[in-house]
Amino acid sequence: MPNCDGCELPTSRQKSKDNEAETLCGACTELREGTPSVWVSPLESRELELVLAWRSHPEVYANFRQQDGPLTWDEHVSWFESRDTDRYDFIIHFDGRRVGAININQANEVGIFLGDFSAGGHGVATVTVEWLCQRFDYRAPLYAEVHDENQASKRLFKRCGFQQRDADSDWIEYVYDP
Repeated sequence: MPNCDGCELPTSRQKSKDNEAETLCGACTELREGTPSVWVSPLESRELELVLAWRSHPEVYANFRQQDGPLTWDEHVSWFESRDTDRYDFIIHFDGRRVGAININQANEVGIFLGDFSAGGHGVATVTVEWLCQRFDYRAPLYAEVHDENQASKRLFKRCGFQQRDADSDWIEYVYDP
């Protein structure tokens, strides 16, 4: 089974007869056709420095459940190298720039952040969460935990079809089950 040229996950689609066209899974095809300025690629080790800078920004980690300050390089590399094999991390691209990250972990929890704040307000997060939900629909239900004060993420997940399911002190759990 070939891999998608977008997300690099296995796909049942085959290359065209000319073998020059990209092989894209259904989710990546819809993303490219619907919003050509947004795409995703797997997180690679060469991008760790950029992701560390994003994750160490106070406005980003303020919305993380398990991080309350900047990370060290060693902590970040350790996280990257010890990720579960059933966890997928992607870089979000917008207008030719890397602007954020989205992931799904082994418990089917979805996480997203935009580290380049100039990408906010352009629908980037929405189309990316919709892409992830389509690409990993076979793993549904999918979950997201959102800090109660993170109004943008609450609107995002509701817009993408997640329903509020539970609340735990300052955190709200959303579930996506198409």
